Amino acid sequence: MNNLVDFVPLLHNVWSGLKKNLKYLILPVVYLVIICLVIPPKGTIINITEYPKLDTYTEVVLEKQEKIKYILDKYNLSNYEFQVLCGIVLAEADDTYEDAYAVINTIYNRTHSKNWIRSIDNKFGKDKGMNLYYQAISPNQFTVYASGSYKRHMNEIDSVGYNAIIDFLYTENIMHNYLSFRSHSIKVNGSEAFSEKGNNYFDTIKEENRI
Repeated sequence: MNNLVDFVPLLHNVWSGLKKNLKYLILPVVYLVIICLVIPPKGTIINITEYPKLDTYTEVVLEKQEKIKYILDKYNLSNYEFQVLCGIVLAEADDTYEDAYAVINTIYNRTHSKNWIRSIDNKFGKDKGMNLYYQAISPNQFTVYASGSYKRHMNEIDSVGYNAIIDFLYTENIMHNYLSFRSHSIKVNGSEAFSEKGNNYFDTIKEENRI
């Protein structure tokens, strides 16, 4: 009996210590429960969605190849059509970022011009006028396509001009509203150039003619 009485103070001291440090003992248990709730059981299938289709490049940063995939989808282009388009733009542009950007901007503007759309539809069929590829390969428009010289530029994927094409089509950040251009050696009244040896751009799209 005396042994039990002697043991009571010891139990009291232990319980006092537990009460004093109870919060420190509970916290690890709480953390463990939370972790078990968050981490899915082994074998659980987690759905990972693809990156969203973007309206502007500022919403998320993508690698170049991801941007190209986005461009092909957005503009309804096959990879071959995109490479032909790039070859034509690079062959027509001065060897600068600015002029390549201005050339693809010109072709883009034509896909938003009622007159240019109607003209291409008549040549290639309904709804082709709103396609960048058909605007670029239209007869009597770009001599580099007619001559075949654009083919030499189809694989210039590391050039500044190629990057300019991707940047424009990905962002649609408009540089100008011109529908036509001539080489830098041909002066056109009221034209504008964007690089020292770049093309002279003219014929602004009129708002009543814009789709």
